[in-house]
Amino acid sequence: MMFNFVRWCRNYLRLSVFFIAALVGLQVPGFKDDYGHALRSGAHEISSAMQPFVDDANRFFSGSLQQLLAHYKKSDDPVYAKGGDNLESLIAHEQFLMQALKDFEEHPYLHLLTAPVVNIGEQVWRNYTPQIQLSTEALASSLVFALLVSWTVEASFLLVLLLITRLFRRFVPRRTSDNTSA
Repeated sequence: MMFNFVRWCRNYLRLSVFFIAALVGLQVPGFKDDYGHALRSGAHEISSAMQPFVDDANRFFSGSLQQLLAHYKKSDDPVYAKGGDNLESLIAHEQFLMQALKDFEEHPYLHLLTAPVVNIGEQVWRNYTPQIQLSTEALASSLVFALLVSWTVEASFLLVLLLITRLFRRFVPRRTSDNTSA
């Protein structure tokens, strides 16, 4: 009777874990879409901020931002030289965001797992509202995530059970029947 109750609880726990993981997995495509919009927005914003410098580089240095940067940096005026440092920072940030956007557009999930833009990811996470997209991508994501989590939880449970069984066998002596008579 007790064994049936434990089995029943384990099955419901298994089902609950699968269901919760499926709901979380449904959120992944929505988060990916919001992250992509935020990344595109950040890239567009930095490009807009760079546009006056690009115009100056086109006008005075045949389009070379590096020559414009060098011109700023070799100035004796500390304010002008500091502007060069700011320009260098803008150029580096633009290159970083453009590379991140390229990586995201090629492999969005791989980008999110391996090299997300942290401040954009945190911003999206803070403002994210749960959404359920009933698309093939969302359903596949839900199923894959639910299976991975379920298998991980099940494997962890079995490993703990195996460990407890081995420890029990090691520290609790077996009963032997003493049927030998003298």
